[in-house]
Amino acid sequence: MANELGLEATEVRLAPHDPEWRTLGRNECDAVQALLGGLASDVVHVGSTSVPGIEAKPILDIVVAVPDRVQIDDVVSRLCAGGVYTYEGDRREDGGLLFVRGPGPVRTVHVHVVGTGSRAWADYLRFHAILVADRDARDRYQSEKRRLAELFPHDRQSYTFAKRAVVEALLAAAGPPPHDR
Repeated sequence: MANELGLEATEVRLAPHDPEWRTLGRNECDAVQALLGGLASDVVHVGSTSVPGIEAKPILDIVVAVPDRVQIDDVVSRLCAGGVYTYEGDRREDGGLLFVRGPGPVRTVHVHVVGTGSRAWADYLRFHAILVADRDARDRYQSEKRRLAELFPHDRQSYTFAKRAVVEALLAAAGPPPHDR
């Protein structure tokens, strides 16, 4: 693989797209589904590593939809079984329940667990679809990510917070989610 996965928790670095990331993402989705079993309604590789032609932080972003009735403790115990993932807490509107995978301080995978009917789930799927289908949106997003990576090379929290503006603008430009129309 040309671009190795993984960054330290505070590091921000973009790498050229590696087609292998999509395969690794599918494999990670299968592994997460196997751990969660019937608790997960769907598991999708949604981050920039899943979008052909776009630079990305070399970390796979996976989103999992679970029904509202699922207990958080059940999700945590299954994903953390065997020490594969570490639970980082509930980020609420900033990504749901967050689990990370990686050797030591290096993170290779982020797993976000959200409700099946939540706005977060819909937005993850919509934003991914926008980036895949719309070259102008992809270019705008990549340009902003480059700018922010230069501005915050060792502050992932600020990078992520600042990136939210372009994500929200691209979602708004695409119109309301289907269930809001």
